[in-house]
Amino acid sequence: MFSRLRRRLAGWVSPDLAAAAFGASQPVSDDRHWLLRAIGGAKTDAGVPVSEHTALHLPVVYACINRIANPIARFPLKILQKTSSGGAAEVLDHPLSQRLGLRPNDFMNSRTLRKTIQAHALLWGNGYIEIERNNRGQAVGLWPLLAWSTRPVRIEDRLVYRTSIDGRQHDLDYGDVLHVMDLSQDGYIGQSQIALARQAVGMALAMEKFGAKFFGNDAKSGGFLLHPGQLSATARQNLGSSSEKRTDPGAQLERQGGLENAHRVKVLEEGMKFVNTTIPPEDAQFLGSREFQIAEIARMYDVPLVLLQSHEKTTSWGSGIEQLMIGFVRQTIDPWVQAWEQELNWKLFTEAERAAGLYVKFNMNAMLRGDTAARAAFYKEMFAVAGLTPNQICALEDMDPIGPDGDHRFVPANFVTLDRAINPPAPGGPQAPEPAPAADGAEDTREAA
Repeated sequence: MFSRLRRRLAGWVSPDLAAAAFGASQPVSDDRHWLLRAIGGAKTDAGVPVSEHTALHLPVVYACINRIANPIARFPLKILQKTSSGGAAEVLDHPLSQRLGLRPNDFMNSRTLRKTIQAHALLWGNGYIEIERNNRGQAVGLWPLLAWSTRPVRIEDRLVYRTSIDGRQHDLDYGDVLHVMDLSQDGYIGQSQIALARQAVGMALAMEKFGAKFFGNDAKSGGFLLHPGQLSATARQNLGSSSEKRTDPGAQLERQGGLENAHRVKVLEEGMKFVNTTIPPEDAQFLGSREFQIAEIARMYDVPLVLLQSHEKTTSWGSGIEQLMIGFVRQTIDPWVQAWEQELNWKLFTEAERAAGLYVKFNMNAMLRGDTAARAAFYKEMFAVAGLTPNQICALEDMDPIGPDGDHRFVPANFVTLDRAINPPAPGGPQAPEPAPAADGAEDTREAA
């Protein structure tokens, strides 16, 4: 049965992805068998199971996904149309105009949909959205698909997306599914970041578990009890819990450790001695190792450590943090924005709509929303070069326009106007007006002609 299931799975995904996610052929008795990892994650070399679901239990993975998915989910998203002047105007009469940035389907808002799909792309390497269309082929709704039950399948000369909805299998047309993906080996399906870095994630999860057990054992390392002879029945009974009488002879005896027994006096009888067999956490540089794993996973997602509240070897003052944020937007957020925009602009619109110049664009200026000084500086610079009118600035700040005069574009007085720059006055043309004559009784200081 396992071999048949593996052959079917191999037909769904590329061999490279199958090898990366599930590994080479293994006996069923192996606790790291590909099937175990497919249904929930098998143990890594660190001894803990890792899958895309269990990786979210690690705070640094959750934080990295939040840092990337939140900006993608909050950027304003509108349908625009190219104008004859080379600019763009918002389209308000498209069936998806009001829904795209507000309510892409009846059950979730735009932020929820985008954050969910971006999280899928950051965990499974693929995020899928089904496009709902009306009878004219126009997009009227967007619906998320489960990343772990959706995959592209090539059938002869066409590509479909095979997915499971309510236990039933469906084949969706290539043009009706938005596919946001990360690194790919074959160009059809992205590779799971968690599958590729499962050992690093497994080590971090193992240290989480190790630390929890350490404090659950009275903040003491493990060891064993050394007894000079064979334990008597009374001695074995005394090693059990003193607060609960054990009636089941086959039950495992409770230790005297644990948080519920912390700070209580422990007694070793019949000449027993406790021998420590593990390295104390401070000797193993436990905290340093945990910091290193945080950096390792942050490196996997291209997220600066300072955004994860980890200031290890990172400046947190002055222009250093500002440059880190600029680099984060350019190197991490912008590539994902391009992946979204390219899929939306190619698949969301019909051929006629694309020919008419319709497109969507994420407004990344929204990242200035919480920075009043940066917004003011941006508006000032754009106003000074006639890039924005006063009314446009008011609209961006949700303020009332100042009237018809606010639709004019202005330039500084020490520069020529746009009209003069485009159409300079001809040589010998009208000169500046003569100064007004002096008032009566005042001395005329002008030179005679």
